[in-house]
Amino acid sequence: MKASFFTLLTIAASALATPLLAPRQLESQAAQLDQLTELVRAHTANINATTTAVQDNPTIDQQNEAAAALAPDFDAITAALTSATTTLAKRAWAATRGDDDDDGHDGGDGCPEDCLLVKIQVLVWEVGCTLRFVIVKLGLACVLGYLKPLLLALVGLVKALDKVVLGALVLVKSLLHTVLGAVAAALLELVFV
Repeated sequence: MKASFFTLLTIAASALATPLLAPRQLESQAAQLDQLTELVRAHTANINATTTAVQDNPTIDQQNEAAAALAPDFDAITAALTSATTTLAKRAWAATRGDDDDDGHDGGDGCPEDCLLVKIQVLVWEVGCTLRFVIVKLGLACVLGYLKPLLLALVGLVKALDKVVLGALVLVKSLLHTVLGAVAAALLELVFV
């Protein structure tokens, strides 16, 4: 009986502690998403500029050459998404444990869940629109090797955020379908298996 009382007390304390950490967690994740989006925008600008420089209806050699030039930016976006996912997953785990490994902010109003959803949408829209432009201009075959890891990293990030903002994964799927159109089904099938 003592063990079950202690268990109930622990669960109650955990339930009370989590709402106090939620605003700080959301604020911290919102700030990290802002930084990540700025980093991604720098790379998508490079990708867009490189893709724009390619002539219309490029030959296969020109497509492969352009894809090779885009590789460092695709890899950098993938690495940034993966790094952010690792950090956000650690924060979500710490918040469920009740640790306060935040930056010392007192919380305040922070960023509510709908604000975080908007930040996720902006990030996914930035990546999705760039992918669409590249696929339309160069074709899918030459960049598929770079897109799969990038999409896996994006899905991993959204899954980590879905623990905090329920429905983020569904939102991202529908947003990618909107941006990428028919190509989205094939790409998303590669990552949502």
